[in-house]
Amino acid sequence: MYRCGPDGRLYSQTPCADGKAIDTDDARPAGQQKTDRDVAARDAEMARQLAEERRQRDAAVRGQQPAGFKVAPLPEAASAPARKGKAPSAAGSASMSPLMRVSAPAGSGQ
Repeated sequence: MYRCGPDGRLYSQTPCADGKAIDTDDARPAGQQKTDRDVAARDAEMARQLAEERRQRDAAVRGQQPAGFKVAPLPEAASAPARKGKAPSAAGSASMSPLMRVSAPAGSGQ
C-alpha cells in the first residue's frame, strides 16, 4: 500500500511517483482478528436477512392502500363537466381566502 499525493491523502496499491510505502500489517492478535471477522460475517448475514424480510413485506402490501386512509369517491360537483361562462372572482368565491395587500418595506422604492 502506498500513500500518494502532495498532502498524502491518496492511497494506492501500486507505487506512485511521490508515494511512500506504508505498513498495512494487522498488529492485533490472531484471536482478536478472528473474533472481528466473525462479528463482521454475522452482521452481514443479519443485514441480508433484514433486506430479504423487507422485500417480502413490500411485495405483500404492494397495491394496498395505506393504513388509516379511506378513499372516498369524488363529489358529484367535482366530477361534473365545467360550466361555460364567467369564472367566479377570487373575492366572490366562498372557497377561496380573501385577497391581501402587503405593503413594501420602507426604502424599497415601491
